[in-house]
Amino acid sequence: MASVDKAEVDSKPRVAIMNVAMHLFGKQGFNGTSMRDIANAVGLLPGSLYAHINSKDAVLLEIVSDGVGRFISAVEPHVAADGDPVGRLRKMIGAHVEVVADNPERSQVVFHQWRFLSADNLPHAIERRRRYESCFVKVFEDGLRAGQIRQDLNLRIAVLTILGALNWTPEWFSPDGRLSASEIGDLMADTLLAGILA
Repeated sequence: MASVDKAEVDSKPRVAIMNVAMHLFGKQGFNGTSMRDIANAVGLLPGSLYAHINSKDAVLLEIVSDGVGRFISAVEPHVAADGDPVGRLRKMIGAHVEVVADNPERSQVVFHQWRFLSADNLPHAIERRRRYESCFVKVFEDGLRAGQIRQDLNLRIAVLTILGALNWTPEWFSPDGRLSASEIGDLMADTLLAGILA
């Protein structure tokens, strides 16, 4: 992994711990990462971690909650915006890809490690994910009413298909790739929306 900035550990130990944990969760999975792994990577004694975080589960919850919040903030302005629903869906797909591009590693953890949260914390993550899904459902419904989206579609399956494709973007997106995040967003919108248009 990238070397830990000693100055950051000294001045903002919690930020350093969260960044290291996010990297380790993405690389070796939540269950494959121990508190000792996190402590060693940050350069702290394992017991010292608890001065800054409550538990490994709490760290994952914060990463997931903050991460989903970034996606919600990116798409919500388009939910009730002016303009045709299909155009708004295009912007939402593009916004999603931009958030992934900002930190693919964080997005991997957000979309693939949330299910390992404890029974106490899992409902919060599920609620955040449902809020994000509801943004797309709302615009889909607007598109159905406007006659822009096929009336024979199963709305839930259509939304989950699009979100499923978007949620796998961090697995293959490369910041050093030939196409920019904006270009990839446009291409994904072309592909994903072609099957739903009336």
